[in-house]
Amino acid sequence: MTKPSQILILIMVSFTLINCEQKTELTELEFEQKVFYELFPELSDKMYNDIRLIPTPPPPSPNYLTEKGFDAENDYNKALDDWEKSDDYRNRLNDWKKRRDSIITDTTLIYISFPDSINQFEREDMHELINHFNDQKLVVDSKDFELNSGFKVDFDNLKSDNKKLRFKPLSEFPERREFWTTKYDFNFRGSMSITRILFDKTKSFGVLNTGFVKGRLNGSGCRVFIRKDENGNWVIDKIKGTWIS
Repeated sequence: MTKPSQILILIMVSFTLINCEQKTELTELEFEQKVFYELFPELSDKMYNDIRLIPTPPPPSPNYLTEKGFDAENDYNKALDDWEKSDDYRNRLNDWKKRRDSIITDTTLIYISFPDSINQFEREDMHELINHFNDQKLVVDSKDFELNSGFKVDFDNLKSDNKKLRFKPLSEFPERREFWTTKYDFNFRGSMSITRILFDKTKSFGVLNTGFVKGRLNGSGCRVFIRKDENGNWVIDKIKGTWIS
């Protein structure tokens, strides 16, 4: 092989290696998506709350206690304490535990609606991120905000730590009032929303907003602060409530 040929081959190999390195570098949006899918299993599990699994049955009304022979009219708290020592209370509690256990062991899938695309930031998150991790002295470059861009959700990648949860594109559901009044042929339990992730300049800390709605006037939202742990994995640092209806 001649020397010019060897030089040409070396140049071609060098260009190939450079191109490979460039392809492995994630764009800003690709990086955000990677973090989003990494966090989603834990986040979706925390956002979904089955109200049928409340810790204990709610206290009965004064009328119920009176019917059972307890003096709720003069002293409701004493009547409630006395009732909680009765067979009626133990029977109700045992019935609730049986219902709870049947819900836990039920393998019926739970379907949640989810946006087809994620394309919004919350402007105030910049200050919230800096304030939450104030000991880190974070820098957030607001000039790089791409407020009108985003990414389409890959529903095949939406996994959850709650193995019963499944997610359907919001576009497959009816709009407005019919969204909640329609009888679906699957076990529909609510709608989850989420914003894009705002990172600090080092991309070691971030914040996003998410909400979960179970009915027209039944939902809540929160701000989620995230960070990289010592192993380089993204974890939820804190979830802070922002609204409730």
